[in-house]
Amino acid sequence: MKRYARLAAAVLPLLGLIGLWVQSHRTYNSGTDWEVPIEGYDPRDYLRGHYVEFSYDWPGHDEARDGALSELCLVGEAPRLREVTRLVPGQPCAHLVRLDAAGVYRMNGLVNGRLYIGQDRAEQLQQQLRNRDQRGIVTIRQREDGSFTPISIRFRPLTPAEVAERDAPPIEPSAPPIMEQQP
Repeated sequence: MKRYARLAAAVLPLLGLIGLWVQSHRTYNSGTDWEVPIEGYDPRDYLRGHYVEFSYDWPGHDEARDGALSELCLVGEAPRLREVTRLVPGQPCAHLVRLDAAGVYRMNGLVNGRLYIGQDRAEQLQQQLRNRDQRGIVTIRQREDGSFTPISIRFRPLTPAEVAERDAPPIEPSAPPIMEQQP
């Protein structure tokens, strides 16, 4: 009897770990993949590991860049993201992404992202990130509960419109009109 108790004490924790791994693997691989443009790349190599930090460049929604939203509705046909819209209460949204306030970026989780990469890919990505003539695209996996995870990164050449936008002179804010005081 003691022998079976010892065997169970050794095997049960192992079965629990296997169960947790299976559940996390299933969660990671479930959902819809979307391609999201990014900007502001920052490759890192700290003791915590290799990763790339970036800012999401959600198409069609400037408020998302300012961290003003906690939910967005993805519009398009996966994996092609046409635009994101503000979530309107009562209006259906087939592809919701929701802020994870407990995540790495807390309240900026819809603005900033982080993708962990292997050491062998880190140097290759670092060279691609330096190339200003390429556009970074992160594939995120969006799940039914609104959570999402960045899963990969790729680069494509800039379109002529993107090159023109990048090279355009900065627009200076206009000064308010001067009002004359009346006597």
